[in-house]
Amino acid sequence: MMEEKNSKKITDHRFFMLAFTGLFFFAMHLTFAAFTNDDSFFKIISEGEPLSELLLERYRTDSSRVLSEAFLFTFVQKPFIVWQICDTLICMLLAYSAASVFGIDRHDKKNWLIFLLFACYPYMHMGSAGWICTSLNYIWPLAAFLYTLSVALRRYRGEKVSDLTVRLSLITAVFAANCEQSAAVTFLSFGLILYFIITGNRKGEKSGTHKKKSFWLELTVFCIGIFGIIFALTAPGNGARTEMEAANWMPEFFDLTILDKLRLCSVFVFEHFVMIPDVIFFMFSLLLFLLGRERIKKGVKAKGLKCAVVLPLCIDVIFTAVYFVKDFIIGHKTNYDFTTPSIFIKDAGTAFVQISELAGLVIYIAAAVYTLWHIFPETEKRLVSVYSLGTGFAVRMALMLSPTMFASWHRVLIFMYFAFLGDSYMMINELLPLKKKWQRNLIVAVIICGIVVNLILTVGLQLRKRGLFS
Repeated sequence: MMEEKNSKKITDHRFFMLAFTGLFFFAMHLTFAAFTNDDSFFKIISEGEPLSELLLERYRTDSSRVLSEAFLFTFVQKPFIVWQICDTLICMLLAYSAASVFGIDRHDKKNWLIFLLFACYPYMHMGSAGWICTSLNYIWPLAAFLYTLSVALRRYRGEKVSDLTVRLSLITAVFAANCEQSAAVTFLSFGLILYFIITGNRKGEKSGTHKKKSFWLELTVFCIGIFGIIFALTAPGNGARTEMEAANWMPEFFDLTILDKLRLCSVFVFEHFVMIPDVIFFMFSLLLFLLGRERIKKGVKAKGLKCAVVLPLCIDVIFTAVYFVKDFIIGHKTNYDFTTPSIFIKDAGTAFVQISELAGLVIYIAAAVYTLWHIFPETEKRLVSVYSLGTGFAVRMALMLSPTMFASWHRVLIFMYFAFLGDSYMMINELLPLKKKWQRNLIVAVIICGIVVNLILTVGLQLRKRGLFS
């Protein structure tokens, strides 16, 4: 028996999880159609042009994402397999960093849960504007941010971190902060880490039992995030692109009030998760209910908690069912796509739909936040779960200031998706010790459903594009 326990302990689940992650995503990448959408445009304009001149011209006229575009212009001139290999490595980095963020020991089987949840993410989003340019602007900055975050959290937990690892984390922080959304996430997330460190140090000064933590790295990354935001706001190309995007995608943009933009972006985000069944959104809602129910049974008493734990799941199921009947059963919808909400409310029907969805979103957020706050016993976990969800939602809602609030819908939801996945991991981690077989089987079934949906949507679409089946 002792030998069996020791053999289990020395199994490096982190290594095998990362190897399987690489195989899974590389196999998926091999189905992708090369140089589609914007990738083909970037391939044409970069031919024969010096990289420095390309980047300077893009900064002046179109984009502040200098670092990601440096990789972009390099990749589009290489065989597609070069990007496929590099993007697979980025997926492995993301999985490694996520496991480190949650402090999972490399011998712990929970490493596999990281892979399973990551494999649920609809990777088709990374091809919405071309595989290379979309991944470089979203999944790469996310992976870079998570790596920097993992290093900071290892330091926070008191783990030994090498100087080389710290230097690498600063480099990845700079890369992450060169894209607008990940710059905001870097700024917000490291603001929370600084809060934890500073308040912890203050408590330690009073009690004399707390070892003070150095926070020079965290403060530096926090400042890098601020600089990234300022760099994006002051880049001439971003202003010029706004004018172009308004002309192409939303000519009404400059006539809208801030309340109109808030309404439209809120409705559009909500519709994304309920208009077509979304497994990750459903899983998050279900876990709120399951863990909330267990906490109530254990004696957690909070006013209205019994109602709050069920509201997110009910809202998701009801709105999704209504849209499913309306669009798929009555309307005979066959394509996986979304309609955009009416910009101006011109009739009672439109007003009813948008007011209902706004109410659904507000109630969902309030109930989810209230539930998260009461289902985790530790204050740190409460803050992290609520803060990550709020950060993911906030950076997506910031797009209401851009005329691409509809046009960029798939890819810009990435931080919301990973906030749902991160909180889902935390809730599953709380449910596992309860050892209730029916709950475990239900969670496994939902995760498997998410992976299958991801494969069908991502791989199926690519096979159609490659003409392998119609």
